[in-house]
Amino acid sequence: MHNMSLVQLFKDDIKQLKGTSQNSSALFLFFSKKNFRVVILYRLLNYYKYNNKIIYYFLAPVNLYYRLMTNRYCIDLAISTKIGGGFKLNHAYGIVINQRCIIGNNAYIGHNVTIGSNTPEKYPIIGNNVTVFTGSVIIGDIMIGNNVIIGAGSLVIKNIPDNTIVGGHPCKVLKTTEDNFIED
Repeated sequence: MHNMSLVQLFKDDIKQLKGTSQNSSALFLFFSKKNFRVVILYRLLNYYKYNNKIIYYFLAPVNLYYRLMTNRYCIDLAISTKIGGGFKLNHAYGIVINQRCIIGNNAYIGHNVTIGSNTPEKYPIIGNNVTVFTGSVIIGDIMIGNNVIIGAGSLVIKNIPDNTIVGGHPCKVLKTTEDNFIED
């Protein structure tokens, strides 16, 4: 996750975050959209925490602002969490992501989502191109494959294979690539 340059990570995140707002500048979106601000500040702090401790310490005011903002919107996203490029938070309210979990590229996380662990040693590992819709809970020592869609309100407590749509409480496989539902 950290072998990409900060510029490339920003480009990937901004492309994903802009979504339907392609005509808006990144600066405008930074000041007008809280989910944009949270991701960009997370990315900046996360990158320097692992790649340049001196700059990271000079970013203390940015870190304070990030913490105030995440507290205001009830987001628990530690800057040490490993998340690939193209990260998008939707609505950015009530999100909890365990600091030990690992999330791949192009992840979309809806509001009121929890990605956590049930013990300190057991945490989720999430692949690339994963969409987690509103109100879902992903917990435990599980792996979620690439190109997975997790339906709203799902409880994910077991491994999910690649190219799958799951939903329910606890979740069940609803569709797979063989069903010609997911297009890559």
